[in-house]
Amino acid sequence: MTRIFIARHAETDWNRHKRVQGGGSDTPLNETGLKQIKCLAGRLATEKLEAIVSSPLGRARATAEAIAQEHGHVAIEFDRDLREIDAGDLEGVLASEFGGSLAQLLTAPANDGPARLPGGESLADVRDRVWKVVAGLTERFPDGEVLIVSHYFTILSLICRVLDLPPEAIRKFRMNTGSLTIIEVTADSAKLVAFNEACFQVDSLPW
Repeated sequence: MTRIFIARHAETDWNRHKRVQGGGSDTPLNETGLKQIKCLAGRLATEKLEAIVSSPLGRARATAEAIAQEHGHVAIEFDRDLREIDAGDLEGVLASEFGGSLAQLLTAPANDGPARLPGGESLADVRDRVWKVVAGLTERFPDGEVLIVSHYFTILSLICRVLDLPPEAIRKFRMNTGSLTIIEVTADSAKLVAFNEACFQVDSLPW
């Protein structure tokens, strides 16, 4: 059994201001985010991590680097499949400017397959690429502990896959920045052990 800790990156100003922050945005952590990564690093300091795999986006990279400082023998691996959903034409747009949420757009009925953001990805796209990362880690560390550092839609798409829920179920979840989720995976099963363990209770981006 592979125990996988999954950290959502810490807070940025775009989270706070409800600006769409997808896979095309490389935004830095803000003051709250810098506090969150210290808390996350402390929470994970005693875990026996054998690998740290992160989205290459700056906000995830900074979160992973803070945690890795407590695990000096573990080098960070970066995997593009852990990046946030490609928001396409909505990248960088304030949620108030399109009068809804990305979750609503991504779960709206579509006649030609899964709903897709204009110029971007669908939740099914994200689910499939993040599950490839999980499957690879399960093969490499069948009895180990590993850490993934990723993003809101990426993590929630993975959780829906673990729980055998349709991608549209993401609308039933909320997840804080700087939070920790834990799953346990074998070759033929996956279980959710903990969800949204938050170091700081801050306003999350209400996709």
